[in-house]
Amino acid sequence: MPTSRKKVLFVSRWYPDRHDPMPGLFVRRHAEAVNLFADVTVLYVTADAALRSGQVFREESMRGGIRELRIYFGKSSIGLINAWRYLKHYLQAARSLENPDLVHVHVLSRTAIPALWLNYKNNTPYVITEHWSRYLPQNVTKGAYRGWIRKCFTALAVRNAECVTTVTQNLANAMQALGLKNKYVVTPNVADCELFHPEEKTIQKDFDFIHVSCFDEPAKNIKGIIDAFEQYVQLGLNGNLTIIGDGPDYNSVYDYADAKRLVGNRILFTGLMEGEQLASRMRSADALVMFSNYENLPCTIVESLCCGVPVISTDVGGISEFVNPSNGILIKPQAVSELVSAMKEIATGRFTIKKQEIATYGSQHFSMKSISQNFKQLYGF
Repeated sequence: MPTSRKKVLFVSRWYPDRHDPMPGLFVRRHAEAVNLFADVTVLYVTADAALRSGQVFREESMRGGIRELRIYFGKSSIGLINAWRYLKHYLQAARSLENPDLVHVHVLSRTAIPALWLNYKNNTPYVITEHWSRYLPQNVTKGAYRGWIRKCFTALAVRNAECVTTVTQNLANAMQALGLKNKYVVTPNVADCELFHPEEKTIQKDFDFIHVSCFDEPAKNIKGIIDAFEQYVQLGLNGNLTIIGDGPDYNSVYDYADAKRLVGNRILFTGLMEGEQLASRMRSADALVMFSNYENLPCTIVESLCCGVPVISTDVGGISEFVNPSNGILIKPQAVSELVSAMKEIATGRFTIKKQEIATYGSQHFSMKSISQNFKQLYGF
């Protein structure tokens, strides 16, 4: 007789919610991978500016066999009140749920509250997966990881976890350099290979570059891509650039491209794309362009490789752990001239695109099945 499935509670700081389907989408993909061998419940607690202070909205649903429990509370102007509300709602929800066999914490630090409580009360083990770039040196110097209480609580959570997984070795090294000691295992982001897979292209005249991001300009440097593409066009080279996504700096980036008279001519802004629409557009591209100032491992790069689409990217974060001369070109951050050269190299055929080999590499490293096996071994199930 088959053995009963274990129960895993995901607790995440970021997760797709009623206002935005994109934040924490990579956490949902990890949950889907775990759901292949265990029953997953996701707990997500967040302050909601659309609610009055003291107001609470609870949302529960089943999605693909995963139980998703979201608790929204009205945000106060007083930080300590918000901290108390996070604590209260996390613990209330943890008490109301069936005891899990394991808790999987995504994105520290407040998310460790129910994990530590269940560990103390029931001796329930927990693991941590960290995605956040705040531990990287350039962000630490900007104050992204600060505060005595935060640092002590984070160290406590990491120390008592069974292990910590990070999407790149670079992030693991950065966390350990800050004194966050434990066993670290690299488990990258997941791509849905049923959506993101290679596809034969129809013959086209112009080379097709795409960029996909959340329009966070300090991190993504989309204006730098526009500067490079303008120079590329001035060289008389064929090509179009499609910029996909939405976010806080969308209007600023759009206006920047429009002022160069490239919008509607050589640059297309599509807005947000998801699911099959995004996958179809990515499958039809010739190259993905990323020009980030800092990163860990963007899902966009993972999905592009699974589509067999080569990547041009800055060598930041852990990107070089997965992008190499067989599947892309790495350049220095802020080096517009290097980006122009890389675009020219890949568009003129000096970089040989081996679509199926790139896609095979992507599937081996980032498929749902591959990541599922990683987590099953990690959990000891």
